[in-house]
Amino acid sequence: AGGAMTRLLVKSNNWEALRGPGNVVVREEDHGDLWEPYKPLDGGSRIAMKTQLAVPQPGQGVFSNEQTDPPGTVTRGPVVSEFKISHAFGNQGTFATTVRLYANLRRIDVRTQILNQDQFVRYRVLFPTAIQDGQSVHEIPFGSIQRPAAIEFPAQNWIDYGNGQQGLALLNRGLPGNTVSEGTMMLSLLRSTRIVAYGFGGGYEPGMSSDSGLQLGKEFTFDYALVPHAGDWRQAAIYREGLEFNQPLLACTLSEHPGPLPNHWGLLEIAPRNVVLTALKPGPDGTAVLRVYEADGVPTKTTIRLSTPIVAAEEVNLMEDAGPQRTVTDNTLQFDLRAFEIKTFKLRLGPGRTASR
Repeated sequence: AGGAMTRLLVKSNNWEALRGPGNVVVREEDHGDLWEPYKPLDGGSRIAMKTQLAVPQPGQGVFSNEQTDPPGTVTRGPVVSEFKISHAFGNQGTFATTVRLYANLRRIDVRTQILNQDQFVRYRVLFPTAIQDGQSVHEIPFGSIQRPAAIEFPAQNWIDYGNGQQGLALLNRGLPGNTVSEGTMMLSLLRSTRIVAYGFGGGYEPGMSSDSGLQLGKEFTFDYALVPHAGDWRQAAIYREGLEFNQPLLACTLSEHPGPLPNHWGLLEIAPRNVVLTALKPGPDGTAVLRVYEADGVPTKTTIRLSTPIVAAEEVNLMEDAGPQRTVTDNTLQFDLRAFEIKTFKLRLGPGRTASR
């Protein structure tokens, strides 16, 4: 009735991923300003926030699963099944959440909506894991890093908490504030605050208001997802799950018409799977610019093959300045990548296609 996930049984190797109710949103008091949670910004501070954040306990906030409204609804189908619920939350606010399962996908999608009517509060969603002695790994731009427990850091698309044997990844879509404390994964959703320590500054002049930061009377939608897995984050390729969640497949239905391509065709193939494509775009000089990076943190031999002729290939820097020519054989480019290394290439492509898939 409160909308919480009470269990998450991973059938592949028969283990419980949660030790308590998950997908629970807690609303806490937060008297910080626009720059610092819980306390005003210290203008003399020169270091990143190092305050450890404990898991909110009953009585320290308002929990979404404490509501007593009627239970939600369950819809089942051959492709997707979902649970939906909506109820009052706090002082004239509302909480709604949808938990969706797909056939043949291990990812569990969640969409949560919050209408905030309170000042100086913070909303976080909690997932207490059953994993013992885990480590927290966050995605950063073009890489991943292990981070200390109980301190909130920005994570790009995902955070993984695991012990090497099993783990739970929490994917986010534009919600970077993540931490794990005492085995509980916590994702920051929303803060209601304004400038409290300084009369003006930071772009605000005397007479200008920062009250828009209170976010009163606005309904916000938050998308995040869970991926339980065996092994560590590398074996589970969580970086691919994060990219897929943030860049969903766009399907377009067209009328039947003649064309040069077969009914099944792909532009390029990249191997192995820990080499991730991050950009493929037209260059200013008629070339195609392709960028990849190594995502596992291990040296890797890489192969990129296009289904259209490659006339010439040039390795360039991040600014796409000219660099050395690279050998191309049978429209295939091969090269080595160091751990988390980024490489960018300019490709001059010929007309037509060389193969169908």
